[in-house]
Amino acid sequence: MNGERLSGNERLGPPVMRRGNVVHRPDGPGTDLMAALLNHLTAVGFEHSPRYLGRDGVGRHMVQYIDGDVWPTPPWAEDDDANADTLGRIAGLISQLHEATEGFAPPVGLGPVRPLPLPGNTWNHGDIGYPNIVFTGNQPEAFIDWEFVAQAHPVCDPAGLLALASRAPRPGVTDHDRRTKAAALAHQAILDGYGSTRFTGEELWSGAATVLEDAADYWESLRVDSNQIAATRWRADWFRSNPPA
Repeated sequence: MNGERLSGNERLGPPVMRRGNVVHRPDGPGTDLMAALLNHLTAVGFEHSPRYLGRDGVGRHMVQYIDGDVWPTPPWAEDDDANADTLGRIAGLISQLHEATEGFAPPVGLGPVRPLPLPGNTWNHGDIGYPNIVFTGNQPEAFIDWEFVAQAHPVCDPAGLLALASRAPRPGVTDHDRRTKAAALAHQAILDGYGSTRFTGEELWSGAATVLEDAADYWESLRVDSNQIAATRWRADWFRSNPPA
């Protein structure tokens, strides 16, 4: 297929391609459930997800291309206050998403690619981090890459955001004091941004550890680099051992 190659799906098979305002992605185990949820979100007026556009006939599903920037590591990430402020805005969109999914009933027989690690009844995106968010400047506009959507506790998406997008301590760095403060800033910003009583601060913090543990288990099943897995388990242990005051 001619078009612009996009990042994503490197481990799973054929590339993701863009043609005009349409993104073509190979079908996978979660495609039909993703399609049903995206159609639901469009129907209820949620404006921060792409529209599902059907299949192209050559083994790919089609979704709307959303213009903007996607950052594996955004330029403001080293500024702990700016990063926390942005995470708070993302948490606000997550809260809107969870409200928008409340009436979603998937077609009979459709299940997620894999269960999320914090059980519950709220439909979660399942993989919210900077690589899956489209920005205009530092303003989050939309969530993309919905293959891991599943029901879970409402804290699951915010906990994943805290785990994956805060500047918390990591192995091999020396500025743990600064990073500990950065994690606390992000934790409070996500709590405030989500703005509901669906979970506590303690659940958010411990949830970050659970998400990291689950990510390490998943990556181990994919035979990802062992150093990355070890670093992820280290970060999970740090969250477990350093609850916020």
